[in-house]
Amino acid sequence: MEAPERQQSFRRKKITKQLTGKREDSPLHLAARAGNLELALEILSNIGDVELKELLSKQNQSGETALYVAAEYGFVDLVREMIKYYDIGSAGIKARNGYDAFHIAAKQGDLGHAWTSCRN
Repeated sequence: MEAPERQQSFRRKKITKQLTGKREDSPLHLAARAGNLELALEILSNIGDVELKELLSKQNQSGETALYVAAEYGFVDLVREMIKYYDIGSAGIKARNGYDAFHIAAKQGDLGHAWTSCRN
């Protein structure tokens, strides 16, 4: 029988792997998936321009950007704030399913004017 501390360590690693490793989500993806506006804005505002561009364009295992994830989960306020950091190119990155965040938002139907802030 395994020692209790080893079992607990294994469970913690497994849970962490499920949260981050399963989809290869970035911290911004995780904040978007949780609808955590405060954390997402903290992440976005505390990195340099080059890192910001890379982070906004980062795709997880399914090809989803953090903006895609926020739109998919219907977090309107989060999308409204996140889109301020995106340009048209990075906002229009398609996931493996062929859809981008714009398509997902339109499919959800409740994100309406959230896209008006997207930089050209």
